[in-house]
Amino acid sequence: MSTSDKRMILLTGIIAAGIFAAVFSGTQLMSVSAQTTDEETRSTISTSGSSTSKVDPDKVSVTVGVETNGTTAQEAASSNANRTAQIVAALTALGISEDDISTSSYNVYPVYGYEKEEVCIMIYPPPPECQPNQGISGYRASSSLSVTIDASGTIEAGEVIDAAIEAGADSVQGAYFFISQERQEQVRDGMISVALENARHRADLAANAVGMNVSGIKSISLNDVYFPIYSRGIEAQALDTQILPGQQEVTMTVSVVYYLS
Repeated sequence: MSTSDKRMILLTGIIAAGIFAAVFSGTQLMSVSAQTTDEETRSTISTSGSSTSKVDPDKVSVTVGVETNGTTAQEAASSNANRTAQIVAALTALGISEDDISTSSYNVYPVYGYEKEEVCIMIYPPPPECQPNQGISGYRASSSLSVTIDASGTIEAGEVIDAAIEAGADSVQGAYFFISQERQEQVRDGMISVALENARHRADLAANAVGMNVSGIKSISLNDVYFPIYSRGIEAQALDTQILPGQQEVTMTVSVVYYLS
């Protein structure tokens, strides 16, 4: 076979391979295009589902306050620190860990009073020497402690309040019942499947009404759950305080888009 014949055969093979590749590629493009078009034309239905549950709070936070006065800032702060230490000691004696007791606020500030001459002429406007002069009459220190315990534990919120008052607390800002992060995750996980079942039930009813069936899921959107915080007012003068948490109602919703056939 001559050299020119070999070149002709090689050129013919290259051309044939190129034609095959072009045809195969075109077939693939046509297949993808047809698939995309089919996806866009499929019938869908959008619906939502919900799940509601009543949950017992597992945590309670009590905030108690201390306010002291002194002729100097150091005296007021020192008195406040001593009384706060007494409250912490009383709370730990109940069995509360110091890790569950924290300072939520602390302030030291001057207290102003007015001074004026004992004998003044009762005229208006009063003369300068009869004008009241504002000055610092002392200092005040205020602080508050937040105590967090298990809502269903052996120590009750009322015991915390009573112990704090007996140890020197002069204000109670209330008891706040809430659901811990760990408990929130458990509740949320348990509600997802119920909400999805509710959404599917509604989708099946709608599909049957128009003579179709649910054949798949296009998308799912989960809406987060809001866990409320419940507060209870406290009478600081009352001992043997009773604090009842009650239940909290939480709801989860989902949005789902289904395919119909």
